[in-house]
Amino acid sequence: MNIRKIIKAQKAITKTGSWASGVMPKSAFPLSKSGNKTYKLGNRRWRIVVFDALDAEFRLFINYHPALYQYQAMLGFDVAGDMKVLASLEFHPTHGGWHVHVCCDEVGSVPVGVKRGPWLRNLNGSGPKHSMPCPETDSAAFNRAVSFFRLDRVGGGWI
Repeated sequence: MNIRKIIKAQKAITKTGSWASGVMPKSAFPLSKSGNKTYKLGNRRWRIVVFDALDAEFRLFINYHPALYQYQAMLGFDVAGDMKVLASLEFHPTHGGWHVHVCCDEVGSVPVGVKRGPWLRNLNGSGPKHSMPCPETDSAAFNRAVSFFRLDRVGGGWI
């Protein structure tokens, strides 16, 4: 299994969390190698979407801060209560706008519990067009992730 197969696959949404701000519980997107730390998101808005594809469970962690023009949608593969981070769609004005950090190898080669490592490649320009603005609302942030990770390929229709 690799990222291309996951993105192209039919998906079944099993849980759509609601939007929240501030500290996210570690259980929402667990990364064991980060110790007992939780994400310190400040005033960022965040949401978790859990879906099944290819007989496996995945989590999409969406977070953004409109005033700082920052956005991230991180795709994780759930492995016994831990995450393998497979891709991260990001927007930061200081990093040239839209870009993707993605694992181009098989999912089995990705270690659990780590957000970034040498297995992720930065593919500048592979995300949405550079001219697209950073999302400024919950619905725009959600729709950007849905479009990029093809969550609209849900059996039975739209989310």
